[in-house]
Amino acid sequence: MKRFFGSFGMCAVCVTTALGASAQAFPAKPIRMVVPFAAGGATDTFSRALAAELTNSLGQQVIVENRTGAGTTIGADVVAKAAPDGHTLLFTDLATHTITASLYTKLPYHPLRSFAAVAAANSSPLLLVVHPSVGVKSVKELIALAKRRPGIACGNSGVGTVTHMTAEKFRMQAGIDLTAVSYKGGSVPVVALLGGEIAMVFATVPAAIEHVRKGKLVPLGVSAQHRSPFLPEIPAIGETLKGVEGAVISGVLAPAGTPRAIVERLNAEFAKASDAPRVKEIYAVNAAETLKMSPYELQQSLERDVRTWAEVVQATGVKVD
Repeated sequence: MKRFFGSFGMCAVCVTTALGASAQAFPAKPIRMVVPFAAGGATDTFSRALAAELTNSLGQQVIVENRTGAGTTIGADVVAKAAPDGHTLLFTDLATHTITASLYTKLPYHPLRSFAAVAAANSSPLLLVVHPSVGVKSVKELIALAKRRPGIACGNSGVGTVTHMTAEKFRMQAGIDLTAVSYKGGSVPVVALLGGEIAMVFATVPAAIEHVRKGKLVPLGVSAQHRSPFLPEIPAIGETLKGVEGAVISGVLAPAGTPRAIVERLNAEFAKASDAPRVKEIYAVNAAETLKMSPYELQQSLERDVRTWAEVVQATGVKVD
């Protein structure tokens, strides 16, 4: 019996040593960070700031690769099927990622089981903006207009994205009819809004804020119960209408089966990168608050959000085949 436990202990030491060695040897080549949104939106903006810091700290280039389409599922599928060695990561909006679990009737991967939770980065509310020609300056005025003119065109960054489902929550809570118009990527619907193709958008802050500051778009509110400390001059939608919270929650996932030591190393590296002065500056400019979680805490959060968004999807009746 003693010999058995002695052998077992030696095996445990060997496994631990192997895991430690794998973390020390990582990364052995450039890291591909897949972003399932077009350039210019919140997730892309944050990914590039973090990639620059990680390139310096890891000693290998971290390359951002935009793989858009199908409500982030194309990019997510690329990562789900990649080698689980930490060299291919998914940097995504975790809210949208958890929405897909109940929105799509068929997915080529499982939003939870096909990935290893790595790290959270930040959380940024959405910004409800309208074209100046719409002629409204508050959420209350927009709701009144929508009741007089049903079917106002509301853009989003893709079917099932948090920009889409937050707009659906707004539609239901306000008791109005909106026409959803889907684009690929967080900045694309803002471009369409500037061109007058649509009337309103729940936009990511990076995609819209400069146009707001230049007076090209009218900000009606942030999708939260309270004002953002970074945008105190813009009302919270919750001041007028409850139940319309929605945020871009940037975070990192790896393929399932990625060694725990590598996951822990990446978690620490992303936390350190988020504290870099340049990254903190970019977060602040884009109204994003830093989030730090252990891989376990992030996994628990993802599981809760899958359940929460499932209720919203069921209430809206939106489904994608």
